[in-house]
Amino acid sequence: MRALSRLRFLALVLGVIVLPLAGCGSTASRATGTGSVRGAVAPEAQTLMPLFAQLQALESGQRGSPVTILHLGDSHTAGDKFSGRLRQLFQDRFGAAGRGTLPPGVPFDYYRPTLVSAEQTGDWTVDSSYGSNAFGLFGISGFRTSSSDPDAAMILASEEGQGFDHVELVVLAQPGGGTIEVSVDGRVVHELPTEGSVARAARLDLPVSPGSRSLTLRPMGDGRVSLLSWSTRRGNSGVLYESHGIVGTTINIIGRWEPGTLAWEIGHSDPAMIVLAYGTNEGFNDDLTREEYTADFRTRLRALRQAAPNAAIVVAGPPDANRLPRGCNGESYSCGPVEASEVASYEELYRSRNTDSRYCRWHPPPNLDVVRQVQRSVAAAEGAYFWDWSQVMGGTCGTHRWAVGEPSLAYDDHVHFRTDGYRMSADALFQDIMRHYATYRLPGATDIAEVPR
Repeated sequence: MRALSRLRFLALVLGVIVLPLAGCGSTASRATGTGSVRGAVAPEAQTLMPLFAQLQALESGQRGSPVTILHLGDSHTAGDKFSGRLRQLFQDRFGAAGRGTLPPGVPFDYYRPTLVSAEQTGDWTVDSSYGSNAFGLFGISGFRTSSSDPDAAMILASEEGQGFDHVELVVLAQPGGGTIEVSVDGRVVHELPTEGSVARAARLDLPVSPGSRSLTLRPMGDGRVSLLSWSTRRGNSGVLYESHGIVGTTINIIGRWEPGTLAWEIGHSDPAMIVLAYGTNEGFNDDLTREEYTADFRTRLRALRQAAPNAAIVVAGPPDANRLPRGCNGESYSCGPVEASEVASYEELYRSRNTDSRYCRWHPPPNLDVVRQVQRSVAAAEGAYFWDWSQVMGGTCGTHRWAVGEPSLAYDDHVHFRTDGYRMSADALFQDIMRHYATYRLPGATDIAEVPR
């Protein structure tokens, strides 16, 4: 049955409004029971206790709603190989509640999210919060996709056998905003007006038939519509692993998202854990200073902590990555660290087009380790759990070894990994978390969750 909702302004909270489906109540609070007696979790893992409590509630049957994990990062996250494998591992172990929140439509080339397929047709404009001329309101996805073309459409199709039974849209309510036609499995189920007196984020919560397979959104041609995110999930218990990555970004991308909207979205999802996977792009910034980056990272981590005070926060320190001096091309080179004696002249040796063969080698940029050190120290000071991704590949020059090895686990750029490289990375992080969870779950337990192959 087609329903035309009416924009309803609620009490202003954090500068945003909620657009509820008529007759729908608020999201139920989540159980955080702990079940059996907790074990002696290692001191460095005490910060993971909020996650452990909710996972144990799932396993013990005390929790009937999903546990949400939020993963934010750069290109390592945008490709959804690392986060997608983590999603698989958590959902295989604790149950799957669907795909969760994604950026709307197809936000960038080669977008390949796991568990769903996404497409868009017609005239859409995609704005990224990372763009040099980014303006307007952005939420946690970091993208805004807009159109007034009645022939345009965006389609999200579930690749899970169980499909979905719930749809959420976060839209931009704005002056002159048009209406979005919402269809599920080819049938129009809702018409959502987005007219608003001022630009603000708004949400539609829409229950749909269990086992639904596809969601289609179309502008109805009566004005411009702008979407900030869309989501499909199931109401059963299990894990929602929601990931948002933008190529080329640093931790400071969070500062480009409207603070009230960010806090509102995180508050709604109520994550048990937030994974932060930034640092590679900061490490390649030769002008970065330890003091400035410490302040930046602390500021962004605290903003997330304020938005999700009951969540565990995991800082995934940047993996190893390597570069060549600009003048070195066309040959196979070895890899080695930048020596202490070379740091002072790094600009001349490695950033200029120096072709001296003595310096033609792959190497981690010096600031990559500075970034890793800063993240570790800030995480410790702010009550977050630090995981050193670089150790998965054996530390310095590990990415080079992955790139030249057989089979190759990294691409020739010595920055990004192949599917098996991301798989190994995700397996290592999951096993590390599960090692501590085993202690929490059963005092004295030594079992570490096996990673399915």
